[in-house]
Amino acid sequence: MNRTFKSLSFILSFLFLIRTSSYGQVIQKDNYNLDLTNTERKIENIIRLYISDSQYENLRSTTGEKVSIRSTILIINGDTIKPKDISTRGQSTLMFRRKSLSISLKSNASFRHGDRTESLNKFSLLNLSMDKYYCRNRLAFEMMEALGLFDLFYSFCELRINDRSEGVFMIMETPENWAFREKKSPLVIRRGYDHRIDKTKDNKKNDGTYDKKYISNYKQLYRSLDKNSGEGLHKILSEYIDLEGYMKWLAFNFLVRNGDYADEVFFYIDPEIEKYRIIPWDYDDIFAITPHEGKEQRNKILGDKLIFSSEDLLDQKIAADPYLYERYLKMFKEVLDELSPELLKNVIENSYAELYPFYSAEEIISNSKFDYYKDASLANLKDYMLSVYLSLSAARNKYLEDFKTRSN
Repeated sequence: MNRTFKSLSFILSFLFLIRTSSYGQVIQKDNYNLDLTNTERKIENIIRLYISDSQYENLRSTTGEKVSIRSTILIINGDTIKPKDISTRGQSTLMFRRKSLSISLKSNASFRHGDRTESLNKFSLLNLSMDKYYCRNRLAFEMMEALGLFDLFYSFCELRINDRSEGVFMIMETPENWAFREKKSPLVIRRGYDHRIDKTKDNKKNDGTYDKKYISNYKQLYRSLDKNSGEGLHKILSEYIDLEGYMKWLAFNFLVRNGDYADEVFFYIDPEIEKYRIIPWDYDDIFAITPHEGKEQRNKILGDKLIFSSEDLLDQKIAADPYLYERYLKMFKEVLDELSPELLKNVIENSYAELYPFYSAEEIISNSKFDYYKDASLANLKDYMLSVYLSLSAARNKYLEDFKTRSN
């Protein structure tokens, strides 16, 4: 690979920029005219939950353990809907006072996100307690939408329990429901550590005839990594998975420095192509200093390759195999081209506009004191947004210049 790709040294400057708010402010006054001003956007979704006082206290005080919630009154955007099941969800987020919830309903509820509306009877309500200023997931999702990597419904909401504000939450369509509803997929797999199958879910509308075949295909995908190389390996992998889409996702994770993504992805069978495609999940750990497995381990395995994490065997093979890596670099260049400065600007401004009404309500934003980042304020949000835009723009320009040098 051309020596102009000195990615590790650039990581340090990238991270310095994203943490240097004053630099972002100087740039804003000069060239970067983001419209982070007062906006007329209103809170689009409000969920009201009523439970007993004892359940409420248990929900707030229990840490590290999942609990079920009994409720007879659930009001979503003004409509009273009977819940089928409400329970806490997640792992690390269970340690916080504001809990993420899995909610299933006896009938559909209508949610809004700008011009888009969706009717769901099952969804996740994410507490965003580890998402800095509640914007990282939102930023990543819109960028991935533009790249054709993400299509789940998501939207901010306020959760109120017993008429008390619990703060900013994010409504998220579940990957399984999306794959079954939108793609008529027969099977969804969540990838775990060491590429093991963490869980599977099959579409109840199918008879399960091909489930064993699809699970075998997933396992065969990884078995083929040690037996093949080069163009032959590319051909074999492409029989099982949309490899270009997967590489595009890897490139995006590198660009945003996603610290934990190896086990934050779902594989679903697209019946139109009879292959796996992916559904990304959980982007509160972007702009990380090091990947989940640590800098030394990552550098030992990947060296200066433009892949952020070495946690998964497939990713390691893409980096190590010259033919696969060249194909990967083409997808990386495509990601940089598609994430234009104007698109990045729109993503930042859209995210700020959606969060603005939540930050303008003290009753809502005061709940940030229970989260990992306790200093949420409009000023800090605006400053952070500017720093993110500056850093992403600088990273994009840096790598585009490296590609130009490399092609000469």
